[in-house]
Amino acid sequence: MFVCVVTLVAANASAARAPRLAAYSGTGTWVSIYDTAAWRDPERVIARLRARHIHTLYLQTSNDRQHSAIRHPAAVGRFLDAAHAAGIRVVGWYLPSFTNNRRDLSRILAGAAFRSANGRSFDSFALDVESTKVRSIALRTRRALRLVAAVRQALPKPYVLGAITIDPVGARYWPRYPFRQLARQVDVFLPMAYFTARTSGPRKVGAYSRANVERVRSLAGDASFPVHPIGGDARDATLGELRAFLRAAASTHAVGVSIWEYGETTPMQWTLLSRG
Repeated sequence: MFVCVVTLVAANASAARAPRLAAYSGTGTWVSIYDTAAWRDPERVIARLRARHIHTLYLQTSNDRQHSAIRHPAAVGRFLDAAHAAGIRVVGWYLPSFTNNRRDLSRILAGAAFRSANGRSFDSFALDVESTKVRSIALRTRRALRLVAAVRQALPKPYVLGAITIDPVGARYWPRYPFRQLARQVDVFLPMAYFTARTSGPRKVGAYSRANVERVRSLAGDASFPVHPIGGDARDATLGELRAFLRAAASTHAVGVSIWEYGETTPMQWTLLSRG
């Protein structure tokens, strides 16, 4: 089923954007810095992803609470080497707090520039724009936009930059989220469309998932802006709901899809994601 989704997505992607957005296409999975089991054996994780025909691994480098720009540097290198050898792309991601933009910028750029011992690097990098540590909405928005603009200016011009965003349909903690301004700086949005936190049942999940992609594009001011929705928490998602999410992604021509997260995805969910 999902091979059909990917085919439909690829067929509807613009010719100019598709090659640049290859890292965000197809199916993906996520590993945070807190997934201890995954970090212990990167090669085993990659072998499983290859067996499940997963296209991209989204790998967290650090966050503002850590003491370093790369939380697990040796393991990040192992992930990159194993993934690229297996034909799997890797997108790094970082969670900034906007309380110290200079520190966040330094860490983001360190992540984007990271190289394994064998010279492997991330295929792209994404900023997780969701922290509420800055309580003032107006100040938080200004700092977020300044940080993203600084990252864009510092990276090489062709570099593909992603933004992991709030769910514009259900989220209430960041009113007037700056989708339109961010769309001028990034190449793809990855909304946290966690249907397991918002609704239940295949019909409602499908409607909610479609609405999220459509709303993101509307707020971005671009009906064809690339969107890669991140689905619900795998431990709470039924197979019927996951099918509805995948169908919604296909119907809205999402560039790709993923669910949160690797350590919680069940064998049946992997099968559904990789089924032809």
